[in-house]
Amino acid sequence: MKKICTFAVLSVFASGAAFAGPGMHADNHNMNNNETNTVTMTTVVEPVVDTIVTVEQIPMMRDNQNVVMTGYLVENLGDEMYVFQDSTGTIHVEIEPVVLGELVIMPETKMKIKGEIDKGDNGEPDVIEVDYITTM
Repeated sequence: MKKICTFAVLSVFASGAAFAGPGMHADNHNMNNNETNTVTMTTVVEPVVDTIVTVEQIPMMRDNQNVVMTGYLVENLGDEMYVFQDSTGTIHVEIEPVVLGELVIMPETKMKIKGEIDKGDNGEPDVIEVDYITTM
């Protein structure tokens, strides 16, 4: 969704010169002082997440931030929810069946998960929405 919004905003800026009116465009030369006006566009790309974070760090991080964690899925809560545990604590993770695939989850099997933080509202606990999971 962020990429779509960024694209939409950039499209508006890029097309702004087309709607500026006669004589107004990105390469318009000013006859009075021979200056050239240039439109520069910058694309913001979210960095690839490679740094491992711990359960203990999650409350200090922002909503929708991408994270990578290693630890264990120690309990299946049903409805795609699991308890993830590392050496610093536990957190609920949501893993859709399409992400889980045929992976067999055992409490003693170390896992690496990549996902996005979903901050709870009104005191609800944080959840990690898992996009990728593998055994280590």
